[in-house]
Amino acid sequence: MRGWTSPAYTESAPSRGFHLFTRPKMKNAGSQWDYVQQLQRQGHTRAAARQALAFRLFWPYAEEAPMAQLTYARLLEQRGHLLDAFDAYQYLLDHYIGRFDFKNVMESQRRIAREVMEAKRGKFLFLPGFSAPERAIPLLEKIVQSAPEDAGTPEDYYLIGVANDRIYEYEKAINAYFATMNRFPDSDAAEKAAYAQAIAHIKLSDDAPNDKRALDTARAATMLYLQRYPRTENRPYMTAEIERLTDKQAANAFSLALYYDTILKKPESAVLEYQNFLTKFPNDKRSAEARRRIQQLSPRTET
Repeated sequence: MRGWTSPAYTESAPSRGFHLFTRPKMKNAGSQWDYVQQLQRQGHTRAAARQALAFRLFWPYAEEAPMAQLTYARLLEQRGHLLDAFDAYQYLLDHYIGRFDFKNVMESQRRIAREVMEAKRGKFLFLPGFSAPERAIPLLEKIVQSAPEDAGTPEDYYLIGVANDRIYEYEKAINAYFATMNRFPDSDAAEKAAYAQAIAHIKLSDDAPNDKRALDTARAATMLYLQRYPRTENRPYMTAEIERLTDKQAANAFSLALYYDTILKKPESAVLEYQNFLTKFPNDKRSAEARRRIQQLSPRTET
C-alpha cells in the first residue's frame, strides 16, 4: 500500500510463563535485586532463594540476572537441595556463559556430584542407610560435557567409572576408566583408572568363569597396567593376580585337550591341543602330563 511503512523492529523478551508461587516482590529489577540481598543479610535463605529465582524469571536479560541465578543455586546448595542446586548451576552454564566465574561454578557442581555419590540414604535410628552412587553418574556426565578439557575432568571421568563400578555396571565402568587413561594419560587420575580398569576386567572374568575372552582380556589389562606403571605400590597384588589368571588360562587349555582326549576320543585333535597348551604354558604343573599323553597318543595318529 502506497505510503505505508513497516514499524521499526524491536526485540522482545520471551514470555515469562505463569508462575503462581514464584513472583517478584518488587516492581522493577533494581528494587528486586536489593530485596534479594536484604533477605540474604537477614538470614532468610528460603525467601531469598525464591526471590532470586523470581528475579531471573521476570528479568532474564537484566544485568543482575546471572548473579541472581547464581545466588539461587548457592542458596539451594546451602539448604541441602543438592540436585536442584546442580540444575540451577547448570542453567547458568546453559544460558549465561561468560557472565560468571566458570571455574567457581564447575567446582560447585563437582562438590555436589561427589556429595551425592557418597551420601547415605534411608538412615533410620542405628541403621547406617545405603549409598546410591548411580545418582551421581548423570551429574558427572553433565560436568564432563560442560568442561571437556578442564583440569578436573580426568577425575570426573574416573569417578563415573567408580560410580558404575559400585553398582556392578563393569562394562560402563571400564569405558569411563578407558576414557580417563586415553584422553588424559599424564593426569593423576590415569594410573588410578588403569588399575581400576584391570580390577573391573578381573571381576568380569571371575563372574563368568567359562568366558575365555573375558579371562584373556583381564590378564592383558593387568599386564598392561604393570607395563605402564612398573613402580606401582600395587605391583605385588597385580603380580599375584597375573599368576592366578595365567593358571586359569592354563587349566582351560589343558581341559580342552583332555576333553578331546578322554571324552571325544579324538587323538589327533587331542595331540594338537596338548601341543598348543605346551607352547603357551611350557612350565605349567600340568606340562609333564601333557607331554606324556602326546607320546602315548602319537602312535595312534600315525596309523
